[in-house]
Amino acid sequence: MFKKLCGLTLLLISAGAFAEFCPCPSSFNLIHIGDSLSRVTQVCCKPSAPPKIYKAEIPVPEKWTYNITPPANPGGATQGSVELLVTFDSTKKVTNITVNAQSLTTTNCGKTPAVSFDVSQPNAIKIGDTQETVKATCGDPLFKQKGEPQGDSQSTPIMTELNYAGPPPVMLIFENGILKEIKKQ
Repeated sequence: MFKKLCGLTLLLISAGAFAEFCPCPSSFNLIHIGDSLSRVTQVCCKPSAPPKIYKAEIPVPEKWTYNITPPANPGGATQGSVELLVTFDSTKKVTNITVNAQSLTTTNCGKTPAVSFDVSQPNAIKIGDTQETVKATCGDPLFKQKGEPQGDSQSTPIMTELNYAGPPPVMLIFENGILKEIKKQ
């Protein structure tokens, strides 16, 4: 009977199923997405580290500003820098790229911005890229302007992370006391 129960448990814990539920470390009790923090702490053993509790950031639109050195002026006249503005929506994806007030779908962050449709060029960014991609490509912006959360009802969620060292190591992520994500590490 024990072998059948173990076999059934292993069958249920496939990669796809693991995202929805998992057994508690060191027991056969199952926990599910949507369970409360109190239920999980009652059914499961103690986590291997103290819980990590923090306030989550509410996603808001952002605008990043870069100043890029223009190409050398053949006449030797004094000139200012080129301003590159990258606008992100609340999902942290690029929605607009502006170089000196000209809206583009792609450009590069190199020494000199270039209007190009070849996104395979070095230092290229394009509409739809993530903040991580832009930061990796262009570096840290000179300025970051963050929008305000919309609506009065949106409050900052409290996140709690519980780590378990069992095979496999697992992190349980709770938002306002409700299990939102189960991560195999």
